[in-house]
Amino acid sequence: MRMMNETSTPSENISEKTTGISTLTTLEFSSTAGPSSTMETFDEAEKLPFVNDKIIIQGFPKVTQTQSITLESPAELELMCSLVISNSTNTTKMETVWNSGNATFNPETIRRNETRSKWCTRYTIKVRNKDQMGNYTCVYKTTPEIKATFVLQVPQVHVKSERLISYVGDTAVFTCEVGNGTTHFNPSFWIWYSNNGSGEVVINSTLMPEKYSFIQTHANTTKLKIFDLSELDTSSYWCKAVFLLGESKGEVSLKVLTYLTPLKPFLVITAEVIILVALIFFYEVFSKKKEANTEVEKEFEQIETLKSEDSNGVENSTTRHRNV
Repeated sequence: MRMMNETSTPSENISEKTTGISTLTTLEFSSTAGPSSTMETFDEAEKLPFVNDKIIIQGFPKVTQTQSITLESPAELELMCSLVISNSTNTTKMETVWNSGNATFNPETIRRNETRSKWCTRYTIKVRNKDQMGNYTCVYKTTPEIKATFVLQVPQVHVKSERLISYVGDTAVFTCEVGNGTTHFNPSFWIWYSNNGSGEVVINSTLMPEKYSFIQTHANTTKLKIFDLSELDTSSYWCKAVFLLGESKGEVSLKVLTYLTPLKPFLVITAEVIILVALIFFYEVFSKKKEANTEVEKEFEQIETLKSEDSNGVENSTTRHRNV
């Protein structure tokens, strides 16, 4: 169980590990038994880790109760549903069934437990490949039916930061891990790939060591380092943890900016101020010019008025002389 590093390409790891997974899958599907089969195509002496889990159903809920079970590797799993009932209930038996996908299996008639307080139904399965993962639901044939669902899943990937913003020429580091501070899970291998909308592109640090580097601090942690960022590096990046029973992945969104980008709002505001000042300036010039034209017009009107008055005075004087 090892992770990609700088001396091995993702394709090498995939080829190496997928061979083992394909062998398991081929052996499992050599059986034609239904979901309830334990598929004993492996060595009978093989001992799988035993895991049991249960859901206690209180009363008669109208919605399905759900519980997740995390499996890192093949295991023998015992699932149990326990329906709490009232002692005053007169029913002495109940029909139950289990569902997984479109398959129905393990029908049985159950009776109350010794204390007459619960109806319990169990289902055991040896989970050896990813096709046996999924949902397993116990169904009590009441009216309405009562259900509880177990969700089998591989350990989930957590990303340190889902969104990163960086600048051209900088270095970005993405971190993914499975587990938490107390529980660690070790995937068979990790895969990093990007998706810029045109499709998935697996990142290969061996082919481009000057651009990408993988860092492994622990088996449950992977880091991708991208050097000399450009605007073309803006994309979604995915880390995928591959287990024998399936895979999980996490997404990191990277946005690469130029150093002029933060100045754009300032430049826009500056441009708006310049335009506003220019408008005010032209308005002032136009207003002053208009006022000057108004003054000239007034002076012209005054001169014309004076000329008119002088002409009227001469005419009046001539008239008076003639009358005399």
